[in-house]
Amino acid sequence: MKKIFGLVFVLLLSSAVYGQLWFDVGLKGGGGSGFLINKTLSSDPRFSINPGSNYFYGGKIGINYGYNVSVATDFTLGSNTFSFNQAELGAATNTFKYTINYKTFNITPLFRFTKDASYIELGPEFCMVNKANYSDEYTLAVKADATEEINSKLTNLVFGFGGYIVGNEIVALQMGMRVHYTLGNLTSDDYESGRYPFTNYSDVPSGVATKPFTLQFHLELNISLGQVARSTTKCGRRVAFLSF
Repeated sequence: MKKIFGLVFVLLLSSAVYGQLWFDVGLKGGGGSGFLINKTLSSDPRFSINPGSNYFYGGKIGINYGYNVSVATDFTLGSNTFSFNQAELGAATNTFKYTINYKTFNITPLFRFTKDASYIELGPEFCMVNKANYSDEYTLAVKADATEEINSKLTNLVFGFGGYIVGNEIVALQMGMRVHYTLGNLTSDDYESGRYPFTNYSDVPSGVATKPFTLQFHLELNISLGQVARSTTKCGRRVAFLSF
């Protein structure tokens, strides 16, 4: 990670020498799906993973160096839901759904490289978790508090790509996709030894990390604040598929 951020800094510094600094802001939102990555879930036949759901909304501030290079920081609120099925519990022959849900406040500084109407982006996402809960059909628990079971802070690695769909040099609508992978463990240290979220199975090994993986669709209304810079240089110009 240190090497990645070092490379980003060098690129931004190099671009600043040949380009002009300008800013943009935006409103954004979207959603998608995802699942939990866990060795037990993928290897134990008693479990099967269900596709999850997520959504987010918020805004962003972008610092741009010339035409191609920028750092865009998102500030968003989000909600994530994951679930899996449990089998062979007691004398029951059917399966029982286990659902985890939590909300987050996210700070996402991403290095973005733009070429004509397209861009790619990469960087970390820092998530502050709140309102965590779970429900277990086997124990008939409905939205039980999971604040202690789930880590209060998560760090994700984010990769995204997209393009400028419609707009001009001042206002543009962007559309893209992002992949989020949690670097740490969703389960808190205190409850990792308790086999969470597999507490219904005494034979499941403890200490197996649970890492959320999500795919999100993004829409962003971007407003450039680089009008002064654009009056003397092309450093702030963005090309959209449809321009007006």
